[in-house]
Amino acid sequence: MISVIVPVYNEEKTIEELHRKIVETLGRQNDAYEIIFVNDGSTDKTCELAAKLRPLKLISFEKNYGETIALDAGIYEASGEIIVLMDADLQNDPGDTRFLLQKIKEGCDVVVGWRLTRNDPLSRILFSKFANGLARLVLGLNIHDFGCGLKAYKSDYIKDFRLWGRMQVFLPAIAKARGAKICEAVVSHSPRKIGFSKIKMSDMIKGGIGLLGILPYRYFLKPYRIVRPSYVIKEIKENK
Repeated sequence: MISVIVPVYNEEKTIEELHRKIVETLGRQNDAYEIIFVNDGSTDKTCELAAKLRPLKLISFEKNYGETIALDAGIYEASGEIIVLMDADLQNDPGDTRFLLQKIKEGCDVVVGWRLTRNDPLSRILFSKFANGLARLVLGLNIHDFGCGLKAYKSDYIKDFRLWGRMQVFLPAIAKARGAKICEAVVSHSPRKIGFSKIKMSDMIKGGIGLLGILPYRYFLKPYRIVRPSYVIKEIKENK
């Protein structure tokens, strides 16, 4: 089974299109799938609209905890042997999921999307280049785009690992430390049509500083180091 996990926060204008594109893409696969939206305390009609979508497993938080905790909850509840993480803003095309899944079928354990052509403000692009270069140097992992929200994992490598901070960005390095074969797949990146990025520049800087917190790898390979973050789930609803 394939589990697609998407944190959603005030996405009322895009959530229906996002779901439709995911269903269209996964419907072309031979594998069973589930779609998990984690409603991260939205204050608009995101939850109301998501509740009408099928198929969908909807996890709703009492309040806004942030993308990292939303992803953690989605991974914890996922049933698939393959887990796909995706942003909700449609800058990444859900259709590109097929490229990641093909790499998994070819023998990769983790596939990281590479936004070869970025459609972001210059400040974000420049900081991203610096942060990616630093991450490659520190982690010894030759990935071009750690920050791309579109990634696919064999669940065995990440299922029991709890996320905090901006740790999802460096999750491929954790998987590598556990023996995973890491690959990349070039994906498209569209200009943002609606709203603005939920990730502030300050969050990106904190993520860069947090890079130092994941060393050495052995720290994470000891079970007693793995602690589940604290959050309150308001409701889990499954529409089939």
